[in-house]
Amino acid sequence: MAIACNRQILLAETPKSKLGPEHFKLTEGEMPKPAEGEILVRVRLISLDAANRAWMQGATYRSAVTAGSVMAGGSVAEVIESHAPQFKPGDLVFGDTGWQEYASVPAKALTRLPKIEPMTNLISVYGIAGLTAYFGLLDIGNPKSGETVVVSAAAGSVGSIVGQIAKIKHCRVIGIAGGAEKCVWLKNQLGFDEAVDYKSGALFKTLKSAAPNGIDVYFDNVGGEIFEACLAQMNVRGRIACCGAVSQYDMAAPASGPRGVPGLIVVKRLRAEGFIVTDFFDQRERAIAIFSPGFSRASSRYRRTSSRDLRTRRKR
Repeated sequence: MAIACNRQILLAETPKSKLGPEHFKLTEGEMPKPAEGEILVRVRLISLDAANRAWMQGATYRSAVTAGSVMAGGSVAEVIESHAPQFKPGDLVFGDTGWQEYASVPAKALTRLPKIEPMTNLISVYGIAGLTAYFGLLDIGNPKSGETVVVSAAAGSVGSIVGQIAKIKHCRVIGIAGGAEKCVWLKNQLGFDEAVDYKSGALFKTLKSAAPNGIDVYFDNVGGEIFEACLAQMNVRGRIACCGAVSQYDMAAPASGPRGVPGLIVVKRLRAEGFIVTDFFDQRERAIAIFSPGFSRASSRYRRTSSRDLRTRRKR
């Protein structure tokens, strides 16, 4: 197959504050040529994750993304040419391809994916977002039936799934999100018990009202002031799953705090653990197997509800 060019999105400039379209540049690069042990893939879907922003700030669990380089990121991709026996053309894989149409990736750095329709499920509920929610909540948060679970950035791709898994585990679930519209969506569409709008002010008091018996598990996506408000309301032997710090990604320098560390962690005997979803990739089949039946039932209910709504609108 003759391919003329490889469209790529570069990080044109390292952002000093808020990220914007001006920091990226669309260009055409050379087609990659896979060496022995490498796979040429065509990117089908790119996973846009909050961690992408953190990579621009400097080295983390991976090297920093520097100005002028292809923007880093994982994707669902299709094998075009294989120089390794474990993959063949047509296979679907997940790997760190960057934001480009074609990439040459070492076979050992790719994970084979099942062929699921729609393919978008592989980048959402079965992808980075769903796996982050699953392993972060269940393996680190370890929620028990009847406990109170709080999740920040609850209307985001990870937080929204965290809340639904916690409801399946028979927990009382409180989401923290920005804006009244998001909070209504969390309660009415996703079944959260309460939703707290951190933009409305008085975060600590509002959270206290929503969780009068304290917090047993906190899934933290944001850090900063919201982490501090939750930390002060944790119950003895509570668990905190530290997933991200999106409140600080657009800052030139990290904000100070949160206060109460390590004091509250010691006094309340809390367990706070950071994690990266790739730590659990060898167990992803377990998560997908458990997700699949419930997701299929939810999709069926959605389709039935949509059909009823459509028939109602037609009658009107």
